[in-house]
Parts: sequence; structure tokens; C-alpha cells
Amino acid sequence: MKIYTFPKSRSLRVLWTLEELGVSYDTIKVDLLNDSPSVISPHSRGKVPFMVDGDISIEETLSICLYLCEKYPEKSFYSSDLKEKSSINSWLSFALTDLESPIWNLLKQLVFIPEEKRSLELVNYFRKESEKVINQLKFDKGHEWITGNNFTLADIFMSHTLLWAKLCGISISPAINDYINRATNRASYLKAQEKNSQ
Repeated sequence: MKIYTFPKSRSLRVLWTLEELGVSYDTIKVDLLNDSPSVISPHSRGKVPFMVDGDISIEETLSICLYLCEKYPEKSFYSSDLKEKSSINSWLSFALTDLESPIWNLLKQLVFIPEEKRSLELVNYFRKESEKVINQLKFDKGHEWITGNNFTLADIFMSHTLLWAKLCGISISPAINDYINRATNRASYLKAQEKNSQ
């Protein structure tokens, strides 16, 4: 199994999933920001992550992660119980739409656009939108993780996106900060982060 990666990108989510599942894999770092790349992602739009597993090739983060969860159903990481799975899928949908959209756009302004070319209006807008959606988050105090007491795929997508928010300087509550810290202190995250940065 080969995963095309790039540091500080969504490919981390795929590697994190693989580490949680205990699956062996190889990484191929793509020259994503190089005008004359020596390594190009097979992704149809040149992005990462991209996965090759035998004769199966998959692009887009969630599709890869769901494929991995379904390939290794013996793990409790992505429940086969319909009620539990519906909760995981609900949080995945929220993470990829309401939560990630403003945070990712803010991150692009602050990280990928030179300061002299940034739009202060857009920065302020996406910051307010990010704060608004984060303030709507309500964690069940009886749960250790986002859907219950088991760490699931939803926690990878939620905590990684919330980590982006934190890196953007968005104010977050102690409960959310604790959630991010617990997720990113897992051995699986630390291994994935190390491999994604190589």
C-alpha cells in the first residue's frame, strides 16, 4: 500500500487512520509546491493524499479513509453498528463542511498567501465564521470522544480541523483544547505526523 503525501496536508489524516488500524504502508512525498516537480501525485488534480493498494487507486481523504475502515472491519475504529456509524458519519459530514470550510479558507489566507497579497476583509470574515461554528460545538460530557467512549474516524477529522483553527489563533474553549491535546498525544498521531513530515 502506497500513500502519496505532503507535510502539513490532509495526507496526515490518512496516515493517522492507517496507524490507528495498525496497517503497514509506504509513503511517497510529492513535490507539491515545486514548479518543476520530480515526484508528481497521480491524483487527477495533482493533490494529496492519493492511495494505491494493489490494483485499487483512490483519491480524496475521506474516500481513502472509509476504504481503509471497510477493508479492516475487525477494528472498532469505524463501527459496523448502524446507530454508531450514523453518529460517526454525522460528525464527519460536519467536520468536512461547516467546520473545515471557514477554517481552511482562513488558513490559506494566513499561510499560503504572502502577507502583502492577503485580503484583510477575507481574513476577518473567515475568522468570524470559524469562531461562530466552533462556538456552536457541544461536547457530551459523558463521552471521552466525539461520538462516545471509543476513538473513531470522526475524531481524526474533527481534531485535525480544530488543530488548524488553533494554529490560526482562533480562540477555543478549554474543553476543545483538551480534546485536541488528547487526540494529538495518541501514539498513532505522533507516528503519522512523523511519517507525513518526512
